[in-house]
Amino acid sequence: MDIFDFNPWWETGGVGKEFARDVKRDLFFNLRRSLGGRTIDAIIGLRRVGKTTIMYQLIEHLLNSGVEPRSILYFSFDLEREDLRRVIRTYEEKVLGRKVGAARTYLFFDEIHKLSDWANKIKVLYDLNPKVKIVISGSASLNLMRDSRESLAGRARFFLLRPLSFSEFLRLRGEHLPDREEYPIHERRIEIMLQRFLLRGFPQTIEMSDSECREYVRELVVERVIFRDIPETFRIADADLLRTLMEYISENPGAIINTSSLSKALGRNRKTVRKALIFMELSFLIKLLGNLRGSFLATSRKNRKAYPVHPSLCSAAAEETRVVESLVMSELDADYYWRSGRTEVDFVVRREELLPVEVKYRERVERKDLSGVVRFCRRFGVRRGVVVSRGSSGLVREGEVNIEVKKLPEFALYGIE
Repeated sequence: MDIFDFNPWWETGGVGKEFARDVKRDLFFNLRRSLGGRTIDAIIGLRRVGKTTIMYQLIEHLLNSGVEPRSILYFSFDLEREDLRRVIRTYEEKVLGRKVGAARTYLFFDEIHKLSDWANKIKVLYDLNPKVKIVISGSASLNLMRDSRESLAGRARFFLLRPLSFSEFLRLRGEHLPDREEYPIHERRIEIMLQRFLLRGFPQTIEMSDSECREYVRELVVERVIFRDIPETFRIADADLLRTLMEYISENPGAIINTSSLSKALGRNRKTVRKALIFMELSFLIKLLGNLRGSFLATSRKNRKAYPVHPSLCSAAAEETRVVESLVMSELDADYYWRSGRTEVDFVVRREELLPVEVKYRERVERKDLSGVVRFCRRFGVRRGVVVSRGSSGLVREGEVNIEVKKLPEFALYGIE
């Protein structure tokens, strides 16, 4: 493909609905407000979450706002590995007929991390052209964060586009999101939608069948990241190790990861296993949760818990409770759990104070099921905890500790205030 293939609006004046869909992810609206500014906007996230679509939607918005079509350039380094200077030179000579910095110009660069020395090249382009607005995307957070920390300091803002949340899934389907007061009326519908959502964390899967969803996630997300993105980005050659680790985590979400045991079982060097897990997390396939030890600064790097980043990446062989845990982790975007002796809390999130969240996916939650949350609250001096259940809801008081028991659909819809 050449530069003209990437930019059909130079000829037609429009983007085309096959690229810029009518339904828009929540992040689109934040980025739209940023188009008038100077900052470089960087969209990062897992494959197929909609980064490219948001770029096309932003371009469509600019065109509808009266921006001259030839003042907008899109280029994907995922498809073509052209040098940035050559792309800009071709754009200036064959399309603009002027320098890009001579007037307001919008530059969209997709999968920018696949361009060598990308951060310094973008920095030079930004510094020399104050009238240019730059939007970039990438699927590997390590490269984007590491390379840009110094080069783009004070110049770039990073926006993480995650797989769909449950509320966003409902909105994209055109479903009514009830207020809390009317939730009981819609509870059964929300329960049904939640079961459908578990396999549909990506915009294009919303209307697919279950089998189509699993095939889509396996072939277009997991395998593309394992066999293409990670080897290219991080120069790791052992794709079979990546696949084995992903299969294990997908079948056992929430498993404690002991790299020593894994390295022996897999016949791989422990350092190799540890790096593979890090690269999988930095490519947004999995989430590794650290055990909170006294404070966020004392979080243990050993015995981390591993989850697929979204329940739609869980294997069909995974236990239902484990899939539910993955859902709760994803909705919370949790980074920590807590274990002390035999006492454990599934997730710990940071609000104004620490908040423990435990999953007890059963119809009836007994007081004994609350013991881990209560012990956590007393250990860390907090007064509130949350338990997510299948069928129970209400408020339970244990001395000075208040435990909110929430049914899973209500938690997924409204989250935790």
